[in-house]
Amino acid sequence: MYLPIPATDGTLAHGERIMNIKRLAALVTLGALLSTAAPALAVAPTGTVNVEWNYAVTATLNLYTQTFESGSNGASSHEAPVANDIFWASDPAGGASQCNGAAAASKDAGVAGTVNFGNVVADSTDYTDCTEINAIDAYITTNDSAGGNLQAYISATAPTNYGAANGSLLCIYQANTWSTTGNTAWAASGRAAAIPNNSMTACAAAPSGVATAYMVGTAAPGVTLLALTKPTTGSDINQDMDLVLAPQTASGLQQPVLTYTFTTN
Repeated sequence: MYLPIPATDGTLAHGERIMNIKRLAALVTLGALLSTAAPALAVAPTGTVNVEWNYAVTATLNLYTQTFESGSNGASSHEAPVANDIFWASDPAGGASQCNGAAAASKDAGVAGTVNFGNVVADSTDYTDCTEINAIDAYITTNDSAGGNLQAYISATAPTNYGAANGSLLCIYQANTWSTTGNTAWAASGRAAAIPNNSMTACAAAPSGVATAYMVGTAAPGVTLLALTKPTTGSDINQDMDLVLAPQTASGLQQPVLTYTFTTN
C-alpha cells in the first residue's frame, strides 16, 4: 500500500491537501444551505375561558292620586286638582242623584293615596255614575327583558253586594295611551263628563278618549291593566275611575282598598 510521505518542511502532502480542500468545499456548501433556510416559526398556544353574568330583574311601582300637572317621569305627587275632576251622571238621565254632594262637577281635594267620591246620593230608579279623571297614576319601571303585568283588585272591605244588583261597581278607564312595548308618557285625561252606566255586571264603553275599560274585582291578582312585553325606564299608567251605584243603594260609608301589583315576567 502506498502511503503519502509527509513533507519535511511542515507543509501538507499533496493527498492531504486534496482531502482538506474537499472538506472545506462541503462546509461551504452546507453553510450556503443553512444561510438560505427559513427561520423557525413562533409557537403561540391558545386557551379559552367562559365569562357569564345575568342581570337581576328589578322593578318599581309607585301610585299617585289626583296627578295633574306634575305627573310625569316618576316625579308625580299628589296634587289638589286645579279644576273639577269629579263628574256626575244619571242613567237614565234626569235622576235626583249626586256625586261629592253635587249634581254637577266638583273637586276631589282629598288626601294622598285616596280617591274620595265624597257624599254620593243614590236615585230611587236610576243608576248614579261618579267619574273622577286622573284618579290614579301607576308609575312602573323594570329592566325585565320580557316586561311584566300590572294588575289591580279590591283586597279589603269590598262593599256589600259589590258588582250585583243594588250594589256598586268600580271601573278603571285609560286616561292616556298605555304602551305594551316600552315607555309611556304621562298625559292628562281629556274627559270632561261622567261615563254613564246602568249595569252592575260590566263597565260601559267610554264616550270619548281612550275607550278601554277594566272592571275591578275582589279576587287576586285582579284585572290586568297592562301586559308589558319589554323593559321600561318609566311608564305612567294614568287612570280615570268610575263609581257606579245601583238605584236605592244602601247607605253607609264604604272604604274598599285597591291593591296594585306589578309582576315581572
